Amino acid sequence: MLRSLISNVTTGPTPEWTGRILMASGINLNQQRGRRRTLTPVPWLPPIKERIPRASVLMNEETKSLLESVVEKERLVSTTLARQCAQETHVSVSDIPESSRRVGLVVQKIGMIPQWTTDGNRILCTVLQVDENHVVSVTSPENWYKASAVGKRKAYNRQGPMWRVTVGTSNDNPTKYTLAYRKQFLKAGIPTKAKVGSFLVTEDALPTSGQPLDARHFSIGQYVTVTGKTIDWGFQGGMHRWGMRGQPTRRTTKSHRRIGSVGSVGDARIWPGKRMPGHMGYEWRTVSGLEVVRINVDKQVIYVKGSVPGDIGETLLLKDCLQEEKRLRTGPMPTWAPSLETIEEEPESSPEEVVPKNLLFHEQFSPKLFRFTSPSIAFTDADAKKATGRDKTKAKIAKVKK
Repeated sequence: MLRSLISNVTTGPTPEWTGRILMASGINLNQQRGRRRTLTPVPWLPPIKERIPRASVLMNEETKSLLESVVEKERLVSTTLARQCAQETHVSVSDIPESSRRVGLVVQKIGMIPQWTTDGNRILCTVLQVDENHVVSVTSPENWYKASAVGKRKAYNRQGPMWRVTVGTSNDNPTKYTLAYRKQFLKAGIPTKAKVGSFLVTEDALPTSGQPLDARHFSIGQYVTVTGKTIDWGFQGGMHRWGMRGQPTRRTTKSHRRIGSVGSVGDARIWPGKRMPGHMGYEWRTVSGLEVVRINVDKQVIYVKGSVPGDIGETLLLKDCLQEEKRLRTGPMPTWAPSLETIEEEPESSPEEVVPKNLLFHEQFSPKLFRFTSPSIAFTDADAKKATGRDKTKAKIAKVKK
C-alpha cells in the first residue's frame, strides 16, 4: 500500500508534494535490517504488573487520604454483599456425578513442612493459602466460544459444554490498576484482586458471580490437582538442564561442562528438539493425586501431601482430581457455604493437654495424622509395677579384684 502511494504521488505533476505527504503521515522511510517480529514476550518471563496511573502519582496528600478512605468503605461494602450472596446461595452436600466439574481455588504456596502420622512416620506436606477468593465472572460456552480463541478449543469438548469461571485472589489497592482491569470486579461487586485464574465448570456446579470461596471447598482425605509454573532457574548449561554427565576430567581443557558434539552430520544443521543449554524452568506443570491431610479454617490454609510446582510465593490453581480411583464422590455442590457449617462440640480437655485455648485454631485433621495436643506416651498401672532386679538393658560390668 505504501509503495503504490509513493508511485502515484511521484508520477503526478508536482513531485514536491511527495515529501510533504510523507512528512504529514509520519512515515519513516529509513531502511532497517529485517528482524524477527515479536508480538508477545517470551513465555518464560514472569508477567509485569500494570503500571500505576500517572494521575495517582500527581495527587496531593489530602486527595490521597480521601481516596484511601473511599476505597476502604467500598471494600467493606463489597465484602458484606459477598457474604450475603454466600448465605443466599443454595448449597448442599450431595453425590457428585462423574461428568461434573467443580470450580477450583487460586492459592499461594507458602512452603513445605513435615507432618507425623499416628504410627510415627514422617510425611512432607506443602502449605497452600487461600487468600480472599471470590468468583469474578461466569462465562457461558456460547459467549466464550465467540470471544476468544481459547474458548473455541475448550468451550465444547468431549466432556460437553463447559463454562469458564474466573476466580480472583488477594485484595489489592485499586488505584494501582487501570479502569479496564477494575471493571470486571466492579461488575461482580467484589474488591479488586491482584491475581485471577480460570476453571472449566459444568452447568450443574456453577457458582454465582461475587460468591466467596472457602478452604472447606475441599475436604479431608480428598485428592486434588495442582497446576502452576515451575521454579525459574534462568539460563543453565546442559549438565544442569538435562542432567548430562559432562566430558572427562582428564586430558580435557575448558570443556568439562560442555555438551560436546551436537551431531552436525549430513545436513550440517541443528535439528529442533536438540538438548542444548538454554532457559530452564518457569513452565506450566500439573501434579495430580495429592491428598489433603489438614485444613486450618481460621487461617485458610490447606496442607497437601507431597510437593507442588513453583517457588515459595507462586500462585497456583487447585482443583479436584479427575483420576477415577481418586475422584471425589461426595462433597459440597457447587461449593462450601456458611449454611453447611455445623457447631462442633468442644472435647473435654484431658490433664495431659497443657496448650492454652487461645493458641489453638479451628482445624480439621486427617485421622492418620498425629495431633500434638494429644499425649504421646501413655503410662498404665502395669508399667508402674516394675519387677525389681538388674536392668538387663545395661551391660554387666565385671568387678576387678584388688
